[in-house]
Amino acid sequence: MTNGTTPGTIETIALSKLIPSPANVRRARSEAGITELAASLLAHGQIQNLTVRKAAKGKFEVVAGARRLAAFNMLAKDAKITKEHGVVCNVITDADDAEISLAENIVRERMGVVDEVTAFRALADKGQPAEEIAARFGISVITVRRRLKLAHLSPRILEGISAGDINLEQAEALALSDDHAEQEAAWFNANAYYGREPRAIRETLSRESVRADHKLARFVGLEAYEQAGGTLTRDLFVDKNDAYFNDRPLLTRLATEKLNALAEVHKANGWGWAEPDIEGNAGHSGGYKHIHHTIVEMSPEVAAERAALQDESDALAQKIENEDGTEEESRAAEIRYEEIDQRLSQIEAEHTRYRAEEMAHAGCIISLTHQGEVRVMEGMVRPQDWKAIMSLRSGAEAEQGEDDGVEAGESAEDEDTGPALPAVLVEELTAQRTAALRIEMAARPNVALAATLHPLLIRLFYKDEMGYASFNSAVELRGEQADLAKAFQNPAQCEALTSWGNLLEQTRLKLPHEVADLWNWLMMQPITALLDLMAVVSAANLNGIQFRHEKKRPTRIDRADEIARAVNLDMGNYFNADAPFLERLSKKQLGEILASQDVSADDIASMMKLPKHEAAHRTYGLLREEYVPACIQTPALMDKADVMARAAE
Repeated sequence: MTNGTTPGTIETIALSKLIPSPANVRRARSEAGITELAASLLAHGQIQNLTVRKAAKGKFEVVAGARRLAAFNMLAKDAKITKEHGVVCNVITDADDAEISLAENIVRERMGVVDEVTAFRALADKGQPAEEIAARFGISVITVRRRLKLAHLSPRILEGISAGDINLEQAEALALSDDHAEQEAAWFNANAYYGREPRAIRETLSRESVRADHKLARFVGLEAYEQAGGTLTRDLFVDKNDAYFNDRPLLTRLATEKLNALAEVHKANGWGWAEPDIEGNAGHSGGYKHIHHTIVEMSPEVAAERAALQDESDALAQKIENEDGTEEESRAAEIRYEEIDQRLSQIEAEHTRYRAEEMAHAGCIISLTHQGEVRVMEGMVRPQDWKAIMSLRSGAEAEQGEDDGVEAGESAEDEDTGPALPAVLVEELTAQRTAALRIEMAARPNVALAATLHPLLIRLFYKDEMGYASFNSAVELRGEQADLAKAFQNPAQCEALTSWGNLLEQTRLKLPHEVADLWNWLMMQPITALLDLMAVVSAANLNGIQFRHEKKRPTRIDRADEIARAVNLDMGNYFNADAPFLERLSKKQLGEILASQDVSADDIASMMKLPKHEAAHRTYGLLREEYVPACIQTPALMDKADVMARAAE
C-alpha cells in the first residue's frame, strides 16, 4: 500500500463514512474508466490509498482519490462489497486540500504503451486467456487482444515506440503483419514522410492481399476460402474488424470455378454458350448484339393478381413516402412492399420466354457487381452469330408472308383503292391531316408519349433487327446514344456506368420481342409506364461528354449543366479521387489540386520531390476534403451577365 502525497495517519475507514470533497480539483466527473477501476479493485484489491480530511458528523472528505471512491461505491451498489467495507486512507490535517488534489492529478503518469503491452504479454504467457485478463481489469476483450497483437511487434519497432519515434496508430498498422522482417522493412525502408503514415503502411503490408469487402471475397465467402486452405490477416485496430485474404490466386480460382458452375447451369437451360467474366468488361467491349424475349399471355387469374398487387404496391409506396403511421406500421409497410415487388418480379419472369431456336445461337455473360452479387446478362449474341439469328427470322417472316398472302417486306396497307390525285394536292391534304393530328395528339398525352417513344425505342433497342430501317415513325426524332464506355480506360471500374447498363438491360426485358409489335404494346401501357420509358430513352440520348477534339466548350455542355441542376446532381456520390485516379495526373496537376485546398507550400514541395506513384498516394493523404474536378461539378445558376457572356463566346 502506498502512502498519500502528504504525510499523515494511515487509517482504515468504512466506505459509508467517505464523501467527496468540494476541494477536489477534478470537476468533470467522467464515468469513463470507473467500471474498469472497480473490476481492478475487486480482482487485485486496493493498491493506492485515498487522501482524506476529517469532516463533520464523523465523515471524511476524500481530497484525492475521487475515482477510486466512485469505484468502491459502484461495487457496493452492485452488492459486491458492503457499505462497511474498510478503505485504507491517508488522513491529513494541515495541508492545502486543493494543492494535494492538483498534485495527484498532474503528477500522475499513465503507463507507456510498450510497458502495458509487455505486462499483458506476461499475463498471457502465464496462461491467462484474453477473456480472463479483460474481466480482471474491467476492459473489453478486444482491447486485450489489440495489446497482445502489438506484443508481436519486433524489438526494434517496440524500441521506436518507447523512444517516441513511432506513434500508436503507426504501431497498430505495423501489427498487420506478424513477420518481424516485414514490419521492419515497412518502417525503416519507407519514405520518411509519406510512407510512414498508417494508411501507407497497411497498403505496403497488404499489397498481395485482397480486402474482405472486395467483390471476389464477398462472392466466394470466408468459409469457402478457408475450407480451400486460404489464410486471413485480421486488422484488429479498425472498428469494422477488417480482414485480408492473403492468397489472391486461390481466391481468383475459387471465384472462377463458382462462375463456371453458374455458366453450366445457364447452358443447361438452353443457351448456346455462357461466359464467365470475372473482370466485368466483356459486356462493354465485345460488340455483342441482343435478342429479346417474348411475353407469354397471362391467365385471367394471374392478370387479376398482378393488377391487385400493383394497386397495393402503389398505395404502400405513397404511405411510405408520406411517413404515415407509427414506426412499426412503416416498417411493416416496407416489408410488405418488398414482398409484393418480389412477387411481381416472379410473375414477370414466369411469363417471359426466349425462343429456343434463337437461344441456341445466343448466350449470356455472368459477372459480378461491385458488391459481389451475380449479374447475368442474357440474350447476348456474338457478332459472328448474328447472321444465323437473321436467317431464322427471315425464314419466319417469309412463312408469315405466305400465310397472309403478302410478300415479305410489304405492308397490307400499301394498296390504295381511291382515285389518283395530283401530287401537289396530296401534299396539301396530308399537311392538313398532319395539323389535325397534332391538335388531337396534343390533347392526349398518352398517345403523344407513345409516338415520341416509338422512334427512340426502335433506335435504342431494335437497331440490329431485320427491317429496322423501314420502321420510320411519324414523329421525327433522332436518338444519338453516345457510347460512354469508349471514354473509359476500364469501364468495369465505373460503378455508375455498370448501373446504367443494368438499367438498360432491365428496360430491354420489358419490351416485346418483335419491333413490329412495339406500337401496339406501347398503346396498351399505362401513362406511368410510358413516363418511365421516356425517362430512360431521354437519358440514353443525353450527351454531356466534352470530346478531346473539342477545343472550346460546346453548348450542349451548358444544357447538360441545366439538367444537372434540375436533378440536383452531386458527383461526390459517383466519383472518388482515389490514388489510381490521381496517378493519371501530372505532379504539377497534383500540386494545383493541393494548392486549391490550401495545403501548405512545404507539403506540396515535399510531394513534388517524390516518384510519381508515391506522389499520388501522398496527395491522397493530404487532401483536406473530397476533390471533384471542376469539369464534372454541378455549377450554380449563372446570373444574366454570365449568360450573355457565354452566349457571346
